[in-house]
Formats: sequence, C-alpha cells, structure tokens
Amino acid sequence: MSGVFHRDGYVKVENVIPKDICKIFTQYALFDMLGNFTPENNNPQVPNTHSMYGDYLMESLLLYVKPIVEKNTGLELLPTYSYYRVYKPGDVLHKHTDRHACEVSTTLTLGFNYTSTSSDYKWGISFHNDDDTDKKTLYTDPGEMIIYKGCDIKHSREKMMGGKNSYQVQVFLHYVDENGPNAQEQYDGRPAIGSMKNRA
Repeated sequence: MSGVFHRDGYVKVENVIPKDICKIFTQYALFDMLGNFTPENNNPQVPNTHSMYGDYLMESLLLYVKPIVEKNTGLELLPTYSYYRVYKPGDVLHKHTDRHACEVSTTLTLGFNYTSTSSDYKWGISFHNDDDTDKKTLYTDPGEMIIYKGCDIKHSREKMMGGKNSYQVQVFLHYVDENGPNAQEQYDGRPAIGSMKNRA
C-alpha cells in the first residue's frame, strides 16, 4: 500500500476503527458542538463550523492510528496534532495544500447524516493534479480514512448538501516524517501531544 501512497499522493484505508466506536466519537463531537460551539477564527477555512484543535479524545486517536499510517506509507512518523470539524450543509473546503506540520495527513470519517438528499449521497474529498486539469474524488464511510501528502497535493470538498440536522464529522490526524525535513514540527510546537495550545 505504501507504493500507492507514494505514486498517487494519497491512499484510502478501510476498517481503521470499528463502526460502533465511530458512533461514540460522532456523538461526542455533536455534544461538544452543542455545549461548546467553537468556530475557526483568524481567516477560517470553513467559517461558522464547529472545530477543535488538540481535543483529548482525538489526540488519543492520533496516537492509536499512527502505526496504521506508518504501515500504509512506509515511513517512520512523528505525530503533530489532531483537529476535527462537524461540517454542516453549505460548507465548502476550497482547494488548498497544508502547512509543514501536515506533511502526512489523514482525514478519517467518524459519522454523517444527510437529510433531504438521495439515499446514495456521500460527500467526498477531491485530490487535484499539479496543473489542475484533473481531480480524483474519494468517498469514505465511518471508520475509513484517506492518507495523503498534505503539503504537496491540493485537496478540496465541493459544497456539502443536506437539509436540517445534516452533518459530517471528520477528524484530521497529522504527522511528519521522522527522517524528513519537517521533523522539527513534532507536536506542532507544543510540549507534548494533548497540550491544548492552538496553532491550527
């Protein structure tokens, strides 16, 4: 699988965490949004959408998933940070690349609910080639993740569809190559994983 990652710049991995555990993570994120709504600030990537940097539960997932990411990339990795969002209808993730702390990134689907859409609707993430002449859109179910070269490959999401009470919970787990040029980004400038200092 590491060959696919290095050839394409991304790879999809199934059965990362069980679906029942995903339900717990999703409910946790929804409760957190209701009790502690926290939108991004300072030039938000997705305005007015609940997001959280370095959440303790998601940081635990960051460490748990690390060996899976290493297996699928063939790299020895250092964790940098976790970040999650509860996306809402109308949200768009514009085409971009990530900062150096996101050298090896993952987007893991925890759960979703789309109302007023067709039964087969899914909200995918797209990866763009260097000259923006082509893109590949991938779709994930709860418990599945995509590992991608966050600093190198442009990625985006088109407008999320859905009616009232629709959502999609995604957690982003970021790493750097222990033997690469971004190794100094370990912990994202924090003293340790689990520190809530927000640099995202």
